[in-house]
Amino acid sequence: MKNTLKKISLLFMALVLTVLAFSVSASAAGITTGIPEDFINAQKYKIVISAEDFNVNVRGRLQLEAKVTGVEVQPKITWSSSNESVATVSDSGKVRGISVGRSFITAKATVAGKPLEAVFAVNVVTSDNVIKNFLMKNQVLSYQYSYQDDYYYTNDKDCWQDNFGFARVYDIVSPYIALEYDYTRVFFEYDNQDFMVQLWKGQYGYIFYGGEIGIYHKEADGKETGYFTFFKTADQKYWPKMEMTLYHQQLNGEWKREFTRDYDYYWWCTGFKPGHLRQVEPADELRIVARITFTDKEMATLFANGLKDCNFSQASSKDAVGLDSYYQQGRDVYLQWQNISEAESTMGIKFAAGSLFAINLIGLILGTMFSMGLGSLVFLFIL
Repeated sequence: MKNTLKKISLLFMALVLTVLAFSVSASAAGITTGIPEDFINAQKYKIVISAEDFNVNVRGRLQLEAKVTGVEVQPKITWSSSNESVATVSDSGKVRGISVGRSFITAKATVAGKPLEAVFAVNVVTSDNVIKNFLMKNQVLSYQYSYQDDYYYTNDKDCWQDNFGFARVYDIVSPYIALEYDYTRVFFEYDNQDFMVQLWKGQYGYIFYGGEIGIYHKEADGKETGYFTFFKTADQKYWPKMEMTLYHQQLNGEWKREFTRDYDYYWWCTGFKPGHLRQVEPADELRIVARITFTDKEMATLFANGLKDCNFSQASSKDAVGLDSYYQQGRDVYLQWQNISEAESTMGIKFAAGSLFAINLIGLILGTMFSMGLGSLVFLFIL
């Protein structure tokens, strides 16, 4: 038994020595025998960037710190900015805000002959504002603020508005409470549910304009959708990933990007900018560009067909998507919306209502004047 164990031990030692000898000779010959060196270095050496904040004010300063892991002596760090019209960065990593926007700050170094790189996104924002700072971190009636692009939005995943779902009557009433917007509705049936994806853009009250995309559903019943047909907000399993950008046409005809909602899961994707449109009805000086990723290809196809029913044209590729058109790629639907709208013009009704109010007001004033014995003065003034 002892002789057997001794033989096994000698055999094991011989095997180990053979492997070591092969490794040494292979290394000398330039043969790789294990994990790639680049992979080892990538795990051992990397740049880590840290800062106290992601935002810096215009004309403000933000210090970035960069350290390389796995080294005893820190190498020299070289800094650069992707957009120096938005933010610059010094040799020591100090960022200076130039104008509102986003810039990607890159830190580079060389370790053991290998180049390393890390990127840190910095938002350059307007000067500090107590209310905006609070709304950036907290909800007020489900609304929050983003310094990036200077806009407001709802907490689109968990807000009190989801209790109200949607019915067409909401859009009919809205213009009479100072909500003037264009809208279009896309209907389709999926998973035994009647779905509605609605897009809005326009004037929200007197001090904001913006855009929205919402998804709703109800049990399929084969009935035509009426003004009081109620849809509930989509269950979370149906939430698509959305990215939405709002553009605003300027007086010189150029289109300015106002904000972009990040690509994420939403049932309601929103954004609102302070300001007033030149013309609120129709709101065709606004344009929405969006990407919507549905649960599966079938759902995306049904939505794309619904867009076609709404008179959107089909583009030949996602890069060719233009005015009031779309393109489907698997689960993704890319679209651009500006002029197509189901919104009914309310100007005639509001003008008639305003005229009726003015006539009643004049009648009230004249009646009061006559009752005070001033009627003759009015007639003399008219003559």
